[in-house]
Formats: sequence, C-alpha cells, structure tokens
Amino acid sequence: MTAPLVHVRGLVKSFGSHRVLEGVDLDVAAGEVVVVLGPSGSGKSTLLRCLNHLERPDAGFVQVGGELIGYRYAGGRLHELRPAAITRQRARIGMVFQQFNLFPHRTVLANLIEAPVAVRGLRRDEAAGVARELLDRVGLAGREDAYPGRLSGGQQQRVAIARALAMNPRLMLFDEPTSALDPELVGEVLSVMRDLASSGMTMIVVTHEIGFAREVADTVVFLDQGRVVESGPPADVLSRPRHERARAFLAAVL
Repeated sequence: MTAPLVHVRGLVKSFGSHRVLEGVDLDVAAGEVVVVLGPSGSGKSTLLRCLNHLERPDAGFVQVGGELIGYRYAGGRLHELRPAAITRQRARIGMVFQQFNLFPHRTVLANLIEAPVAVRGLRRDEAAGVARELLDRVGLAGREDAYPGRLSGGQQQRVAIARALAMNPRLMLFDEPTSALDPELVGEVLSVMRDLASSGMTMIVVTHEIGFAREVADTVVFLDQGRVVESGPPADVLSRPRHERARAFLAAVL
C-alpha cells in the first residue's frame, strides 16, 4: 500500500488542565478530501493547528509526506526544529482560517506575492504572474489592485485561498472557511473548494456544511471530546452513523 500523505498518531494536546485532543490517529491519502465534523469544543480547530505546528502537541506526532512536522528524531527522542525550519515546513501546508487574515493596507496582489517572494524565493515578477493565474482560478481576475476592504467577505476568502495556493502546498487545511460569511456568500467559496478538490489537492476541511461533506468528501471524520469516534465514507457516517454522539449531532444540523 502507498504510504499516506498525512500520518497522525497519538496526538494529545491540553490547554492548562483541559485536555482538548485525546490521542487522535488520522491517515489521509494524497488527493483525498477529509471533512472533520463535530460539536463546538470537540478539538477540530486544535487538530488542524497541530498538523502545521501552529500548536505544539503534548504527545504523539504528525508526518506529512513522510516528514515529521515540527520535530526531528535523534538519540531516541524528538527535538523541536528551529523556527526557520518550521516555517519552511509550513510553506507546503496551506491553511485557510475562519477570518481572512489579509493585510488590509496592501492590495490583493501584494497579499499574494509576499510569502512566495520571502519564503519560496520567487522573483517578484514571477510571483505576480502566479498570483494573477490563481486569482483567475478563484474567479477574481482583474481585482489584483483592489484592497481587501473593498471586497465582499466571499471575495476576501477566495483571495485567502489563492494566497495559500501561491505557496504551492501539497496539503490544504480549511478551518470553517465559510462560518464568518453571510449565507449568500457561502456558495462562491464552496465552489472554489469543490474545484480544488476535483483538481486532486489533498484537503482536510473543518466545516458544518453537511452538503459539501456529502458531495465532496472521500472520508468524513467525526470528532467528539478530542477523540475520533467515527470515520468512513460520507454515505455511512452521514446517513448511518453508528456512534450516539454523531447521531445526535447530525440530527441537530440536518
């Protein structure tokens, strides 16, 4: 069998005395779309932030493409990497947040080219060419000179997706990317995500958009109190959930 692109074992994370992740195991194949569902406080966002070492796990490990994220293994133990090395790893793991996190004082184009120039070492003209192609891909061709404040929430989130793609990631993480949007703007962001999934991008998506999960996901993972309590194809998890907590959650949102 081909090794998974994402390999997570025994992931534990606490904040003070509150245990948020309780030994999460997760494998994601290259090109797979995994949707993570669960009630508020179940650890979904913390799981994503541990995958790219925005949060330091207390135990367990994350591998992406066979490479330990945030650590190196030497002398029988894990040693945390230096910040510059972690930044290089994160460059290949795109993340889109609930809030768009765009620089409001910079144009759309400037938002897209900064990291490729600073981290990937692209020339500014090369980065600008890639940025324009990505803006066209997310339906925002011709808006490169606009400032974020002049765009709708859906447009800003599509810029945020393009910005993540500008780093040429091998994995994309989405943390409730439509939760801050007005309902009429949700569809345009989900459409970009559908196109991205059809292109073969490996994606892990935390969302409450059950229709998107049913249509696009290869695997649905249900997280409750920091544990994976159910995982499988959407038809099984969404239509025939076995775990009581999954049944209760889906009954409330469907």
